[in-house]
Amino acid sequence: MSIRLLGITALCIVLAGCATSDMPRGELLVGGGLKIEYTAPCDGTAILKERASGKIVATKSLEEGRDFDFSPNHEGCSEVLFSLFAPTNAVYEGNFPQMPTNTFFELYFVPSKTKKE
Repeated sequence: MSIRLLGITALCIVLAGCATSDMPRGELLVGGGLKIEYTAPCDGTAILKERASGKIVATKSLEEGRDFDFSPNHEGCSEVLFSLFAPTNAVYEGNFPQMPTNTFFELYFVPSKTKKE
């Protein structure tokens, strides 16, 4: 009886962990680091996630052959990074935020389910 209860508890924990994932099914880890360059092999969605915080930084729909480029110095990224790493009440004034030393970005790609004919 106690083994059965233990098994059910373990199953609930596993299912709860799967249900709380903020990533869509079918995601593929395709890049990582502080500078990422990726070319989509097919239509789909690129999802950039900061590993330590688990926060999604950006998403972008990509057609086959289109690029996704990211680096903290890339134009347009400073404001997004500021919202991730600046103190809660800070106001963005064009300044680059101080990133923690363990900052690491992961790029996931989710292929579209529809195929071109």
